Amino acid sequence: MPYPAGHLIFFVLLLFPVAIYGFAKAFRKGKIQRSDWWYFLVLFATGSFFSLFPDISAVFNMILYGSRGDHCSIGSVPTHSFVFAGIAFIGGIIPGMVLYRQWNKALAVGVFALASSFLHLILDDMDKGVITYLYPLYNEPFSLYPFMTSTLSQTGILYYTITSIFGVLLFVLVVMMSFLSLRYLGFGLRYDPFKAEP
Repeated sequence: MPYPAGHLIFFVLLLFPVAIYGFAKAFRKGKIQRSDWWYFLVLFATGSFFSLFPDISAVFNMILYGSRGDHCSIGSVPTHSFVFAGIAFIGGIIPGMVLYRQWNKALAVGVFALASSFLHLILDDMDKGVITYLYPLYNEPFSLYPFMTSTLSQTGILYYTITSIFGVLLFVLVVMMSFLSLRYLGFGLRYDPFKAEP
């Protein structure tokens, strides 16, 4: 997976196309105001940042050592795990609260940021990355997409079937988290401009 371009392209093509379509349709009809651009751009920037967030250690290594180095952990903490990706939820609430000034809308931005971060894990897993999904409960990396890297005879039918089912369900869950949170924020197939609640 080319870094960071591949993650950003998949974010735009898989998690953000509904928002782009609805916003472009409203723009064509002349229903977009200047303030609407802020909502669109902040959501796009938040999703883009958190789609790259698990590789944050690569940025630190580039700044400190001049090379990418180990980009899957910060010290002993793996960055490619559900726990670390969960930081994206909190990180998404902050711009959501600044932008919308409502907890329910801020939580929806947090869910969108979390989905973006989970997409990074899925893409790296498909590309044979080192993913420690269940850290700190289980510290060994494993793949939810064995059908992309091995055959049935190599993994065993039970492991192959269970991980394949969970892999597909995780992918569907991430896409649904993104679409539903965007829809709640007004960025569905039809753009509904944000109106502050009293």
